[in-house]
Amino acid sequence: MGAHEDGLPAGSAPSTPVAAPGISERSAGFLLSHTPLGSLVRAVARLRLSVHFKLLAAFLLVAVVVALMGAMSLEIITRMSRQSEAMHVAHQRVSSARQAQHALAMQMSFTAMALVLRDEATIASILRENNRLNAMLAEIEDGAPLEEREIIQRIRTAQGEVMATVADVANLVRDGKIEEAMGLQLTTGYPLFQQVEGLVEQVVRIEESSMGRLRAATALANRQAFYLMGGLIIASILLALLLGFVTSWSFIIPVREAQGFLGRLAKGDFGTRVVVPNQDEFGALAARMNDMSAELRRLYEDQREAARQLGTLNSQLARASQAKSEFLANMSHELRTPMNAILGFTEMILDDVYGEVPAEVRSPLEDVQTCGRQLLRLINDVLDLSKIEAGRMELSLTDYSVHEVVETARTSLRSLAAEKGLEFTAEVEPDIPLAYGDGKRITQCLTNLVGNALKFTKEGTVAIRARLDGDRVVYTVSDTGIGIAVDQLDHIFGEFRQVDASISREFGGTGLGLSITKTFVELHGGRIWVESEPGRGSTFHFAIPLRLAEVTEGT
Repeated sequence: MGAHEDGLPAGSAPSTPVAAPGISERSAGFLLSHTPLGSLVRAVARLRLSVHFKLLAAFLLVAVVVALMGAMSLEIITRMSRQSEAMHVAHQRVSSARQAQHALAMQMSFTAMALVLRDEATIASILRENNRLNAMLAEIEDGAPLEEREIIQRIRTAQGEVMATVADVANLVRDGKIEEAMGLQLTTGYPLFQQVEGLVEQVVRIEESSMGRLRAATALANRQAFYLMGGLIIASILLALLLGFVTSWSFIIPVREAQGFLGRLAKGDFGTRVVVPNQDEFGALAARMNDMSAELRRLYEDQREAARQLGTLNSQLARASQAKSEFLANMSHELRTPMNAILGFTEMILDDVYGEVPAEVRSPLEDVQTCGRQLLRLINDVLDLSKIEAGRMELSLTDYSVHEVVETARTSLRSLAAEKGLEFTAEVEPDIPLAYGDGKRITQCLTNLVGNALKFTKEGTVAIRARLDGDRVVYTVSDTGIGIAVDQLDHIFGEFRQVDASISREFGGTGLGLSITKTFVELHGGRIWVESEPGRGSTFHFAIPLRLAEVTEGT
């Protein structure tokens, strides 16, 4: 069957067997390696015929053998039927010969009785037995050999003389000449009876001998038929086993080679090949598997090269990300100090610390203060992002009031709602107990969501709600703004992500608020989700444990 690349001989078990071979496997391996069956299997495998044709040819050959067995069985049955018929005829001939012998004996007995009884009934019985003797002789003569026919003819001649003597005896008996009748019977009739009896005995022996020879011939024919049928059955079984073994192993070996090939391929050996001598579908399959192996090897090499390049790029990106995080952290710290100073001086000026501020100057200063606070929030977002990316963000856990969180968010943003003419409401479910967590970060999350709602809503309502759901607090911020497309819902919580560039140009923003909010919610062991429809507004929900420490200990 060809050699494997690892040096296994042809016909050996596959290189990656599923289980240790049993007795049948070892026997098959021995037959393939040490008998002509291996060469026959390889010869069948090399035939340029399809698997379908090979199987069909094997089945047809077995069918021919079965048909031959059927024809021979019919011939044997017919022969045995003829022999049984011949035995029946022979038995009838023997029976007729014995009946003839019996009729002769009865005839002799009735003749002797006629001498004693001297009545017509006994004489009539002699004639009746004579007729029966002649009838039996006629049956025997039909189909008898020449020798037997001559004996039967002699019997008829002698029987004629016997009947003539019997007639003379009967006449003497009727005439009352008993002494003369007895003398005639003893001197003539009895010797003739003995002669006929001897001839009939010869016929009986001939018929019995013929039946004995026929019985022996029948027994011999039955034995021959038994041996012939037994031999044919054994030959058919051996042929079926041979065809099954050769045909199946011409398919099993390439399948096992393919199994070993796939096993090596699964372990990452993309340079392996499968070698089978089959010139059928298995050969074509082996060629395609080798092509697949070569293609996988090429793809594997390409992947290794791509992975190497990707690793280099990842290292570069990691360094760049680290540099970015460090830059953002440093920049945020550097910007917060002068920004806080600007806001402080602006607040002092507006508080008339440096004297009364003219009315025409107060409005621009208030705008400066508002923009400065907004810029400070952006700086704080960037600083939070740098901490999150560096893995240094930690929660400051304390008791806090859900009502105060909601009220703080509402108070800090109600002026923006009033400027845009929006209806701004806040509703907190009563009797929510004191919560435990980072109240400052929860307030920041809620403020980010409310700020976005106010930003993207031109008219209508922005509402805040807080409710208790089991051991979790659910915060909800809904608006009647522009809404979000369904295909964008999975992306809005990414860093620096907004729905599209036009929204960024119209409404502004860095796209950090939702990403930071999601991170803080997850740090609290909660989750955030959104429901939205373009043109009909959005509703953001986030749920966090009421008592963060208790949830952490429970898990």
